Amino acid sequence: MDDISTLNEVKSLILLKTGIRTITPADCKRISIEISKTLNKNVSETTIKRLFGFAVVKHNFSKFTLTTLSEYVNKEQIGNWTAPVHLNAQESATNWTDIRHNARRITDFTLKGIKNRSGIPYEMTISRKFAEHDFDDFFKSNYTYTCFISQPGYGRTILLSHLVEKFFNNESSVHKDSTVMFITANSFFNVDQLTLNFEDQLKVQLGIYHKESLLEHIQENYSQTGKKFIIVLDGFSELIIKKDLKKQLFESIISFICSIENVDCIKLVMSMRSTTWMRFYDCIRHSAFLKSKWFTGNYFNQNEVSNVPPLTGKEVDQIISKVNQSDVYELNPKLKSQLKFPLYIQLYYQLKEEDPYFNYSTSITFHELISRFIQEKIYRSNYYTEKILFLKKVIQLTDYGKKVDSVPKDLLISELSAFKNAYMELLSEGILMEEKSQDDYQPREYVRFIYPHIFEYFLFIELLEKFHLQVDWTFFQFIQSSYESTNVRFHLLQWTIRFIIRIGDFRSLSHIFDLQLNYFERNYLILFIAENLRFRTRYSPDTIKLLTDHKLHDILIKQLINFDFVDSCYKEAVTVLADVADTDENRLIYQSILAIFDIMSMDQDKVAMRLNKLSALDVKGWPVNPYELTWLIYLKLSNRPIEPHPMIQDLENFNYPFLDTKAALDTKQGIAYVLLLILNTFYGSDEGTIRIIKTISKLHPRVFSKRTAFTIFMMNVFALSSSKVNPGKKTDQIEHILVEIHNNKTRFKLTEYSESILRMMQANQLRNRGEYVLAYEYSNECIQIFKRNELNLNCIMMYDVIIAIFKDLKDPVKVNEYKYERLCFMEERKIPHKLLVNVS
Repeated sequence: MDDISTLNEVKSLILLKTGIRTITPADCKRISIEISKTLNKNVSETTIKRLFGFAVVKHNFSKFTLTTLSEYVNKEQIGNWTAPVHLNAQESATNWTDIRHNARRITDFTLKGIKNRSGIPYEMTISRKFAEHDFDDFFKSNYTYTCFISQPGYGRTILLSHLVEKFFNNESSVHKDSTVMFITANSFFNVDQLTLNFEDQLKVQLGIYHKESLLEHIQENYSQTGKKFIIVLDGFSELIIKKDLKKQLFESIISFICSIENVDCIKLVMSMRSTTWMRFYDCIRHSAFLKSKWFTGNYFNQNEVSNVPPLTGKEVDQIISKVNQSDVYELNPKLKSQLKFPLYIQLYYQLKEEDPYFNYSTSITFHELISRFIQEKIYRSNYYTEKILFLKKVIQLTDYGKKVDSVPKDLLISELSAFKNAYMELLSEGILMEEKSQDDYQPREYVRFIYPHIFEYFLFIELLEKFHLQVDWTFFQFIQSSYESTNVRFHLLQWTIRFIIRIGDFRSLSHIFDLQLNYFERNYLILFIAENLRFRTRYSPDTIKLLTDHKLHDILIKQLINFDFVDSCYKEAVTVLADVADTDENRLIYQSILAIFDIMSMDQDKVAMRLNKLSALDVKGWPVNPYELTWLIYLKLSNRPIEPHPMIQDLENFNYPFLDTKAALDTKQGIAYVLLLILNTFYGSDEGTIRIIKTISKLHPRVFSKRTAFTIFMMNVFALSSSKVNPGKKTDQIEHILVEIHNNKTRFKLTEYSESILRMMQANQLRNRGEYVLAYEYSNECIQIFKRNELNLNCIMMYDVIIAIFKDLKDPVKVNEYKYERLCFMEERKIPHKLLVNVS
């Protein structure tokens, strides 16, 4: 075996030269080609794989190989390759100053390697607060050793590097006078002997003569200065295929811990994956002494076998602010919650480098991160065929995820013997994990996926194969019926949408809306489709043509007639769809819906910008001109003089010639009706609203005979105006009918906005009946919902109800208080005060 320290430096410099942060087997071929191009010498791909541990090393590397690698990284000869500290009898460290100096050289070398191989630029990484607190507690305690334990991808190595820098290596470090030795596990194997006694190996690294005692040196320094010696040991994951060597190392570490039983000045800090720690713990579980010397940390989770929690929201913000330094857009909150695992931040950084504007509202980013993770950890790794076969078997044994998410290990005996190496890598890479159960009076081992979303990915792949890659109505129906009562159903639908859009078979997407979905799911999936389409257009120019060929916009527009103005997914979906619209007609529909949002926000600047977009679009075939209606409302919002207009005069006279149409009630027609009702709010009256809705219902009797989302929405608006104009028995009956409809959500299609309008109506009704406390509560509840969604027009209406309540109660103090609150609300949003008369 070649000198491990020398090979480590070779590997670090190769990665630094090639710019590879996290090497995969596929990169070995690239490195081999680069060496051949640079030097005109051949180092095979297999040799590079052996160097980086992707293939078994059966013999020492040749002089030619090492010399070639040396030349590639601009070294003249192999003799220049030296370990961080080289020991010989003549250069033995004889005093503490030398020992401390050598420990610092080792630590600096380890830190340099970590920084060079960091998944994102090291300056973008952060120190973990929980780790600082844990280490500080451990340093001051009587415990001898601790270990940071987690599944792969939690950033333990970066965590250790920040701890070393913060507590020891900086001028302002609290323990800068103590000595730290940061070293990797593979440094404990060398050419002379396979492994050494742990203390002896430390002496080799530190340059201490083999007959001297490291413990005596440390204790002597401690007695003189009171300063401790900290050993930080990382890199156990690189010893995956050397199980016998790892066991020897574990035994050597345990012997060392026993030897420092009465030594308070030596602290050992390790970092292991959960599977590695379980094997280490098996070696100490029967020793009360060894367990008593272990500092578990303040966040140890027995079920997960981990004491490293995911990143907090604040920590994610810190990292993302460094990654997105030049990005003026704030990262979507949903995406932030998905980046709590450091591994995904590394993948997110790669996505941002490819597409600086990569910022989506749905889980599209998460799906891309998961896909990349699986590509890297499975499809570009050793034994990838065996891994896939093994994972297929696990999925099948869970009955395709219908009953359980874990499988008894004894059911996998044949696969474990056939795919032993693949299985061990799946455990070590954080795909699968083992856990024990005592349910049947005896321990039984189970195997399961660590992360549910990776399980769902492979479940989807397996279902695709089960249906021979045919994503048709039968496929969707199977998902709906098989996973109806679980969250898996919704996630499988998203993986299906992503697959359909990637293969370009957009027509299959129509089946989604034939499923029984509530409006939250429906709106979210429309947004998910829209964002996947926008993402696909970045790298596939034929996307717009496919949209036209498959008439996908027609399918999606049909779903938008629900007008769910308090669901943020609805608005975001329309915004994204406008970006990927294939025709002016479709673009006009999307822009008109967005105009309604802008008008209801009463933001003059937003409405003005929307008018610019509407003005460039042809309105031929529309019952009313969306641009014209938006312009009339803009004049009112901007407090400009308004010349007599036929449509305004018709509204004032309860005359509606523009409603005399026999067109079908589709989304375009629905948009026109909603715009007319809003125009009437500014220029007409509540009585006019009632007459308009009656006219619309006469024009579309068949539609209004059904309880669709649109008709229920119209009925709620009708009832709201009736509660103001005609409070009495008839309005009470309408209220009773609507409450019954809204209570039967399983039968009728309802939106949150319809429910909010009903709440507004009920607040008016309660005030009419003198139930002021409940009326006040309903009004406040509505205000909070409308503020959250910038529906300022509705907010003002509810302020009016609250003011009317306190007028009825003859409470002038409260009346003035809410008048002032309403005034401040309008001033903050630059809404003209004159609008109060019309809106009220």
